[in-house]
Parts: sequence; structure tokens; C-alpha cells
Amino acid sequence: MAAQQLAHITLTEYELRFLNTVPARQVYQLRHNRAVAALTGRKIDHDLADTARFIYQAFAAAQHGDYFTWGIMDRKTDTFYGLVQLWHFRHQAADVGYEILPQWQHQGIMRTILPQVANLAFTQLAVKCLYAVTGAINYPSRQLLETSGFQLDQNYHETFATKQQPALLMVRYWLTSA
Repeated sequence: MAAQQLAHITLTEYELRFLNTVPARQVYQLRHNRAVAALTGRKIDHDLADTARFIYQAFAAAQHGDYFTWGIMDRKTDTFYGLVQLWHFRHQAADVGYEILPQWQHQGIMRTILPQVANLAFTQLAVKCLYAVTGAINYPSRQLLETSGFQLDQNYHETFATKQQPALLMVRYWLTSA
């Protein structure tokens, strides 16, 4: 599927938009948040220039079909909630990831979006297995994955280290197409 067809996806309550159409300052608020970064094992963006580079890289990768990163927007208010991403495409498998601004967490946003993004991966991108990696102590994310039908991979044991988190134990979940 051409990246152009994936640039703007309209869902019932939300829109998924490539990041080049989302205000960079809003993306920066998420990417600069230490708590969100610590839960995902990534580094924070120190300034708006870091975020601009991230947005540019995400857009370039989407144009090549390497990975797809969308801003999650409210359809009515145009409020930015966070990001969702499909990446690491290999052998009919891919990874899904997401980050939500703290003030919008636990509002059911990803409970609505995750199944629809999984369906998009299965039906439009020929993915047969979708993986999600999250922090072992990120219980809300783990519960979201489990209620969305993902199964815990008992054989996956990884630890990530960043400046914010010296040792973050990660767990992996998987979901296959029906």
C-alpha cells in the first residue's frame, strides 16, 4: 500500500495523521516527557529541533514504507493525544507501539485505536503477526494489550537501559491475524 493512502486515516472518534501534519510543539510535549520516555525505554527530545528531526525521519520512513508513525488526533477538537506506530516489518510480521500524553492516559483512547491499527496492519499491509514490547512494570499497557487479544511471549526477556532508566525489563506480546 502506498504511503499516501496511509497519511490520513479517519476512525470513528479519532484521526491518525502522519506527523508532518501535526503541530511539532504538540509532538514535542510528548517526546520531552520523561515519564512517558521512561516507560518506553527511549530517550527524551531535549528541544524542538530534536522533535523536528524525529518528525522528518518518521515522514521519510513512511515514504519508503519502512515504518509508519501517526499522531492521534480528536476528530472534533483536533486535540493531539499521542502517537501510534507500525515498524520493524519483517517476514509478514511487524511491531506496534504507542505513547499517550499523561493527561490523556486511562481515557480509553488506545483501547479504541489499537484494534483498528492491528486490523489495518493485517488487512492492508499483509502483516500476519503483530508484536508489542512494553515495560514489565507498565501494567496499564500490559492490560491494554491483553484485553486487545495480544498474548504474552513467555520466551522474551530483554532489558533496556537509558539515562532515565538504568535497567528496564521489557516484555513482548503478540497477536496474529484471524
